[in-house]
Amino acid sequence: MVRGEVVLVDIKTVDDIEKYRGKLKGKIIMSPSTTQYEVSFEPLASRLTEEELKNLAMADAGGRPSRRVMGDYMAMRELRNKIVEFLRTEDILMIISQGSAFNIPRSSGASYDGKGAPQVSEINIPLEPYGRMERMLRNGEKVEVEAEVKAEFTPGRKIYNVIAEIPGTDPKLKDQVVLLGAHIDSWHGGTGAADNASGCIVMMEALRILKAIDSRPRRTIRIALWGGEEQGLLGSRGYVSKYLFDREKSEKKAGFDKFSVYFNMDNGTGRYRGIYLQENNLARPLFEEWMEPVKDMGFNTITIRNTGGTDHQSFDGAGLPGFQFIQDEIEYGRGYHTLADTRERLLVPDLRHNAIITAWLAWNAAMDDQLFPRKPEMKSTQQRSPFGF
Repeated sequence: MVRGEVVLVDIKTVDDIEKYRGKLKGKIIMSPSTTQYEVSFEPLASRLTEEELKNLAMADAGGRPSRRVMGDYMAMRELRNKIVEFLRTEDILMIISQGSAFNIPRSSGASYDGKGAPQVSEINIPLEPYGRMERMLRNGEKVEVEAEVKAEFTPGRKIYNVIAEIPGTDPKLKDQVVLLGAHIDSWHGGTGAADNASGCIVMMEALRILKAIDSRPRRTIRIALWGGEEQGLLGSRGYVSKYLFDREKSEKKAGFDKFSVYFNMDNGTGRYRGIYLQENNLARPLFEEWMEPVKDMGFNTITIRNTGGTDHQSFDGAGLPGFQFIQDEIEYGRGYHTLADTRERLLVPDLRHNAIITAWLAWNAAMDDQLFPRKPEMKSTQQRSPFGF
């Protein structure tokens, strides 16, 4: 149990650090709010409109950060690292960070390799009490906080992937793989229902459908539920590195030329509305053909654009076809990585819809005469940005 005075620390540049040096020992610190809550007159849950889908379909490639944005990001990360090192030397009690509105804290995290001094303890509180404390401090009032944080580090933890498959039946194609995936780990707080038990449910149900109809695909259809996605796509990157492509050595593994395509779901409970091509325009004709029988389900939008933040990037970054679906947002942004990410957030009809489409796409990919088309070879050796593109 600790108790200490809260101080507002505003560091925008490296020079600002010196203003606080030697003054923070035994303090609990918070930073000025970076966002202000604005009343929304939009519905809490939403589906993509026809206009929004049309705009996605007509968009150019985009999705990659400009050099200016990249420069800003790198400068921000460097400043953040220097602030972290400074706070370690100041012997502060704790950091308080700002969470979501509606009295919901949002989880965040920090890296720690288990060696040396761990990160400074940090708690996340909802936007409303955070804003109240900030206003009190700016008005010259004294704010104290009492807190007890119980945490432990477990060294040597391994990341596990859960893998199953329906073996291929074609003597010439059975060693080739169509892969479906979602991540089985979740952030602490809620139970990870939308992020990403929803994806696991859909991928498992897609394989159940194929098993129930006694399908006999030409290629192997495999499912992977990834561990460690929330720590940096660790499970899927490990799989790619071990079986498909060694990024450090720019070296293909045995499975590279036998890999067909990867489909991923990780955008909450919302139904599929289309697919992000990840700038792989060679894939468009196939998706147009495969979408035709399910267009009446509302799955009819193809965009050339990239999307990021989840396991398809491990495959796309290695020059292999990896895709994430365009999904209705529902209320994903409000609930994921929060205490509210529980079973109540799932829409079973939407998950059923997605499982049917996933099974259909997997079946087509497994039965096609050719491997799924890839982007140009040079893509496999490109360095990816910190944004994951």
